[in-house]
Amino acid sequence: MFQKILFVLVVMAPNAFAFESKPNWVSDLPREDVIRMLGAPAPTDSLEYSADSELGSNLPASIDWRNKDGVNYLGKVMNQGNCGSCVAFASIATLEGQFSIATGIPSLKPTFSPQALFACGGGGCDRGWQPSSAASFLKSTGAVDEACMPYTSGSTGDDASCSDRCSNASERTFKISDSTHPSGGIFGGGKGSMESVKAALLKGPLLTTLTVYQDFLTYSSGVYLHSKGSALGGHAVSLVGYDDSKKAWLVRNSWGEEFGEKGYIWVSYADKSGIGSQTWGFNVQPKGTLAITTPSDRQFVSGKQSFMAQGDSDASFYLSGNGKGDVSIDCAPMASVTDEKMCSAEVDTTTLPEGRYEIYAMSKTTHLRSQVREFFVLNNEPKMEISFAPVAGLDLSKPVKDRPVFAVKTKTNSTVPMQYVEFRVLDAHGNIVSRKGNEYVLPAMKMGWRSNTLPNGTYSILFHGEINYNGKLYSVDSPAVKITTKN
Repeated sequence: MFQKILFVLVVMAPNAFAFESKPNWVSDLPREDVIRMLGAPAPTDSLEYSADSELGSNLPASIDWRNKDGVNYLGKVMNQGNCGSCVAFASIATLEGQFSIATGIPSLKPTFSPQALFACGGGGCDRGWQPSSAASFLKSTGAVDEACMPYTSGSTGDDASCSDRCSNASERTFKISDSTHPSGGIFGGGKGSMESVKAALLKGPLLTTLTVYQDFLTYSSGVYLHSKGSALGGHAVSLVGYDDSKKAWLVRNSWGEEFGEKGYIWVSYADKSGIGSQTWGFNVQPKGTLAITTPSDRQFVSGKQSFMAQGDSDASFYLSGNGKGDVSIDCAPMASVTDEKMCSAEVDTTTLPEGRYEIYAMSKTTHLRSQVREFFVLNNEPKMEISFAPVAGLDLSKPVKDRPVFAVKTKTNSTVPMQYVEFRVLDAHGNIVSRKGNEYVLPAMKMGWRSNTLPNGTYSILFHGEINYNGKLYSVDSPAVKITTKN
């Protein structure tokens, strides 16, 4: 019987911190798929900055925007999937953090659309994009909310069209007032100081790039310092902090929470990847603050729900969905444990047709509007179907190798999609020995599997779908197919 053994590589850094390495969904990808995800130009400079002692003496020893004075200003780490959209994701992550900081409401958690930024700004899954172009686009044209154009390229692997944005995109656009370059030069260039980058981080996250080496792919925890493997390409990330005791930068990645420390990486000051040698900061000036705190983006609701808004106690909610115009719902003032004005409305969602809805809040006095949220109403016990077939002429009756790709079809008994889909590989005893999930479910998707992550043999494969309704998890499995792997 084959017993899987996990080797953990521990690399000692000069600052006495170590990083641990183990396989993950990114390191399991074929080399060409990893390179496709690295859609930014690799930096040509390193962090050999000249020290600015005068500025440095006034800097704190560390900052972490996940925990700034006990408060997290950052949103959920997202997953770009198999598309070179890292510049868009890093730009949006930086913008969202800066927006929450500028408003002073950490619970705001705005969600802007990386899909719209990427598609409308000129990016492409196979060619990536330029961070400088993203910064310029955010100033000249701006970003729309996530609900206006949800991210699909990660599930399909294909580019989306800018024309797929919501019809009122112009009303839902936010622009930055300007961008800065803390690293010096036009786009960085390594002419600034380490202290100038740290000083800029005191105001919020920064967009930056780094060169990805093979050992970066298996980062699990600790302080990363490149030691082995070739360079694969340039990658864009959001710089969200630093720690002088670790001698490292804190990076927010776009490979999901399964990668690294729940999506974050500590990168050594001494690393040769060029991290921080090119940086962009965004000047964000929100016009007032009003935010919907409940429901959250893409939440599935049923029965009686409390919708809540923060920033104004005299507001109204506006719902739209199922082809209908806005429906107004009064938001009643409520007590707040902070000084922020809040209001809420009790909504019986069983009175609404099932389906996808958008919601925003608007002040009755100032007419300030919140960002739009997307949610789904589910009123009946879900029934689901899921099926799959190999693509590109793959014959599963014959031994497979490398990375087979499957076309997945999902269906429910309403207009509400599945919440979650997972590819599963089972051994002869029915135990799950490999899995890969997708939280953005489409009626038609593509998902691949790196077959050489398991020993050659015979397995059963299937796709598993889920929906949570009234506190109970409903699930469905596709018919299982037996396959043999031979790598």
